[in-house]
Amino acid sequence: MERSFGVRKGAWTEEEDVLLRQCVENYGEGKWHQIPHRAGLKRCRKSCRMRWLSYLKPNIKRGGFAVDEVDLIIRLHKLLGNRQV
Repeated sequence: MERSFGVRKGAWTEEEDVLLRQCVENYGEGKWHQIPHRAGLKRCRKSCRMRWLSYLKPNIKRGGFAVDEVDLIIRLHKLLGNRQV
């Protein structure tokens, strides 16, 4: 059985990004189940959360690694290897 709740899928528009940013600024992060309704978005809560955390959050660092960061990564990999915690 396929359910359709009128949830939009696919690429985000600039207008949706603006609505999501404003909503998170007004209400804060968290309570993601309320964000789509408060923002007026036809997206699921997971989509809103992932868009915020992966693309829109202001403190996301974009671009390459600095020289000291690369050095730290290499030293930690030599020390710890590929093991999982």
